[in-house]
Amino acid sequence: MTKRIICLLLSVCMLMAVFSGCGQTIDEEPASTTAASDSTGTADADSTGDTTDSSSDASSITADWSYDFDSSFISENGIEYVWERIDEDTRINLGEIMNAIRNGDIYCSLSVGFPSSEKDAFLTFVSNCCTFYCWVGTSYSVAINSETGMVEGVTINYRGIEYESDIQPIMDELEGKLQEIVAGMPADGTEFEKLKYLHDYLILNCDYSDTAGTSPFSAYGALVEQYATCQGYADAMHLLLARAGFETMFVTGIGTDASVTHKWNYVMCEDGHWYIIDPTWDDPSDITDLNFVGYCYFLISDEEILKDHIAKHESDYYETPYADSMDLNFFNVMGYYATTADEAYQILLEQANGTIDSTRRNFYIKFESSEAMRELYETLRDGGMIADAIETANSVAGTTYQTTSWSRTFNDELGILTLTLKESD
Repeated sequence: MTKRIICLLLSVCMLMAVFSGCGQTIDEEPASTTAASDSTGTADADSTGDTTDSSSDASSITADWSYDFDSSFISENGIEYVWERIDEDTRINLGEIMNAIRNGDIYCSLSVGFPSSEKDAFLTFVSNCCTFYCWVGTSYSVAINSETGMVEGVTINYRGIEYESDIQPIMDELEGKLQEIVAGMPADGTEFEKLKYLHDYLILNCDYSDTAGTSPFSAYGALVEQYATCQGYADAMHLLLARAGFETMFVTGIGTDASVTHKWNYVMCEDGHWYIIDPTWDDPSDITDLNFVGYCYFLISDEEILKDHIAKHESDYYETPYADSMDLNFFNVMGYYATTADEAYQILLEQANGTIDSTRRNFYIKFESSEAMRELYETLRDGGMIADAIETANSVAGTTYQTTSWSRTFNDELGILTLTLKESD
């Protein structure tokens, strides 16, 4: 408590000195990436029937480290991609602020600074980079030199901590959880299987909420407290991918609500292409099955995600990744694309034979269009093919799912049908 009081007094003194010596003003400006989830598709009942080594590991970035601040924030937050692409002044500003956040400092004096016209963009940039530093808030006060128009200092807002000593236990707990999860990846699995494991773990062990827990807007909230918003989901996915050795990046954009910012992930795969993962939208809030895992947004392209996401935001400081392939998309790799009712039926049977049990009770099929999906669904339903596939699942797994009733989810924009089996009464 004493140290924080001293820091506060020092920051006040610094600001007073700034006012008297440089003609500066203090401007309170929020910078937030908090967003709400908006599930696509509607669920209702129908009663008729090998990791990649990162191309920019922390050691390669910090080998010729020549700055006055610690470089640990780069690898801790998995922002190697960012660091390689920003200019020198932005590096210095980012490094000084990130280290102040890491230390729990209330005030950060900037040796370079940035134009006051950029304060919204830059502080939002900082907030997005704090994927590991979950104790930082999303609002800042800036000290602006009225003569030069430059921001020369930032007062930082915190949440969930009272003392600097609170920070290290949070870091240790989150890092321990990340390492535990990554250690559970299938050791001999393919790259696709390892990515799927991380994706599935996050979705099965986190629920969407902006009120539960102490840090729902962070990776800590998603992985430790198991409640998060899209920012928490995306930051958790980002850190898991980074700790697993993948080159990864995040972006922000707009989901379905133009007034709310959304956040999702990119991962570079062995085929040399970037792919998108949106874990929030693969964990839709309108599906109540706790064991449900969606794959509509697992390893997809920019073109695919923009079929139902309103926009992707570009950065003012670096070039964002672009995903141009669907080769490793879940439905491609699993062979779950169908153009005819017979193909769809065979896909259902294949999944029924794939150990459907009390924890995995979903069938997935992707079609060429919404029209084809709905038309072929009716054919499958009316022809008794869905009921037959459920009977097969029961036979294989010894389960007792209903064969006359199930839940279905249509994703019209992407042409994806998901069936969820129901327990017999």
